Amino acid sequence: MEIKLTNGLMTAAVNSFGAELKSLRDSEGREYLWDGSNPDYWNRSAPFLFPIVGALRGGKVLVGGKECQMPQHGFCRNMEWTLAVQSPFSATFTLADTPETFSMYPFHFQLALKYTLVGRTIRMEFEVSNTGTEEMLFCFGTHPAIRVPFDGSDSDFSDYSVRFNRPETAKSPLYDKNVGAIDLANRRDFMRDSQTLDLDYSVFEEVDTIIFDQANSDAVTLLDNRTGKEVEIRYQNLSMIAFWTPKAGAPFLCVEPWQGCAVTADADDRFESKLGVQRLAPFTAKTFTLEIEAK
Repeated sequence: MEIKLTNGLMTAAVNSFGAELKSLRDSEGREYLWDGSNPDYWNRSAPFLFPIVGALRGGKVLVGGKECQMPQHGFCRNMEWTLAVQSPFSATFTLADTPETFSMYPFHFQLALKYTLVGRTIRMEFEVSNTGTEEMLFCFGTHPAIRVPFDGSDSDFSDYSVRFNRPETAKSPLYDKNVGAIDLANRRDFMRDSQTLDLDYSVFEEVDTIIFDQANSDAVTLLDNRTGKEVEIRYQNLSMIAFWTPKAGAPFLCVEPWQGCAVTADADDRFESKLGVQRLAPFTAKTFTLEIEAK
């Protein structure tokens, strides 16, 4: 089921499958989100990643000594959510554990995702609740694909850059394909300066994903350097950010604030060893936010 939200300035479409944002348009009809229409590039638009981000070693993880299998990025993006509340400019979706999820992830939880249009911004508030009697371990990530070039622009991918709102001084760890893990000891500097990352398809063909696991920023701006047009992405309680596009010619950049990441080369297979893992006491909750503003 797809629902539409509007506030006169922006219109958003959200699909209840995965509670995924599928469209974000301004009042002049300009689309800011990749629609997932070409699977040769990517068939998604803006999934949420829970209870893991990225892939596990061999698709398996140990939880309390029990081996559990889980697909890449977890399971919440592949499930039907319940529309709990709706207004013309806001909607809240919920998802709770099931016997199927419990077999992969032995925790009781409830997720609530609230979308709200405010001015030219779509705000997403994601609440993770531990409804069980034991401490819950989880990771969480966002994965919105922003159109590059922007809708209606004659610019090229290489005309764009990402501007961080704070200086970034740590180099980015590289993914080691031979071991199927992020190698935190093998790092590379992709920045033009401490706050600017220039886009180049050839870099993504070489390293797949540019990861900032020690990010200082809580906002980035995707900038068309030819026209000066911008899209700003702001986030809270997410300590990492990554950037991905699948191959040359793909008309989008995924801007991915994370809390947690794929398995790292130095970690064992226990869930509690995952980089960025969150611990949630019984009957408590934690909220993450993501905002996309069409400036």
